[in-house]
Amino acid sequence: MNILVLMLIILFNRINIVYGADINWVEVSRTPAGIQYLDRDSIDIEEKGIIELTTKYIKIDSITSKEIEENIYIMKINCMTKKFKDISVNGKKNLSANWEDPNGDKLLDDVISDSCENV
Repeated sequence: MNILVLMLIILFNRINIVYGADINWVEVSRTPAGIQYLDRDSIDIEEKGIIELTTKYIKIDSITSKEIEENIYIMKINCMTKKFKDISVNGKKNLSANWEDPNGDKLLDDVISDSCENV
């Protein structure tokens, strides 16, 4: 009887295992303010010149140089206009996202250039 109970516990515990998608984080850019990563395996061509991808931004404390915040973004990028919009931040959908210019933000410029390079 004990063996049967043990086998059932093992079987039911294995059902709860979640198999997540592999994430291929690649550092794209770094400044004293933060580090920008791109999940290369997440790049999806939506339509001509528009891609969707997942990025990770780690904010760095400029005084201590320690990581103080991490955010995951799902972005759309228009490779023709070099504009972007964040459609999700940390799993929360942004239904009012508008196309934005990176305005010289090195981290955003580098993500746009890197991800549009092979589209």
